[in-house]
Amino acid sequence: MYQIKNTPAVIKDLSIDDRTVTGYFASFDNVDYDDDSFERSAFDKTIMEWGPLGKNKIQHLYQHDARMPLAKPKLLKADQFGVYFESTFADTSYGRDALKLYEAGVINEHSVGFEILRAKEEIYEGKSIQRIQEVRMWEGSTVTFGANENTPFMGMKSLTKQELTERIGTLTKAVRNGTFTDETFHLLEIQLAQLNALITQHLPDADAPSVKDTQPEIAPSELDDLFNQFTINHLVSWK
Repeated sequence: MYQIKNTPAVIKDLSIDDRTVTGYFASFDNVDYDDDSFERSAFDKTIMEWGPLGKNKIQHLYQHDARMPLAKPKLLKADQFGVYFESTFADTSYGRDALKLYEAGVINEHSVGFEILRAKEEIYEGKSIQRIQEVRMWEGSTVTFGANENTPFMGMKSLTKQELTERIGTLTKAVRNGTFTDETFHLLEIQLAQLNALITQHLPDADAPSVKDTQPEIAPSELDDLFNQFTINHLVSWK
């Protein structure tokens, strides 16, 4: 079964001029919201077989959308922290948007798409968790949390009032000053709406920043589940 896991976007380097991003798709030995944890060797075999030094079929996608490939990582490896990548983005509209979002500080998540091949249950800090021992990695993605209005990133609920305020300020500045495609403007608007709703719901006494529309109204796009929709059939055959 195809699954995805988000990790904070640890960005090692960003070069706008040559469209290259380096960072991590996944991290090891931390227990996530689903009570899952990757062992450090979980990606070794799949990277060796399907990564840049193997059959080179692992994709770097935008928002887990197989119709929006950013690159094939030119370097992919598992180190002590997690799954490290180096990718040079294609010169496409969404590739340019992704680089601008990194530069503006809006991108704050990477995500890995995978299938569990081996796992075991164990007790960690008094609760049962799933220790993932081996996976087949299909892709890694550049994502923004809350990209899908139906599945907002749960990590938003752990943000402090100051962090929420700073996040809204970053998004508002990006919308005001950015030169993005309509789809990316729509994505940013979704995040702003989610964050404002979160402040209203969970921080009723907070002095939430006022966020006003800074762009003309964007007509609904034919997104076809643009955000967080991934179908393995859209990828090249792995057989």
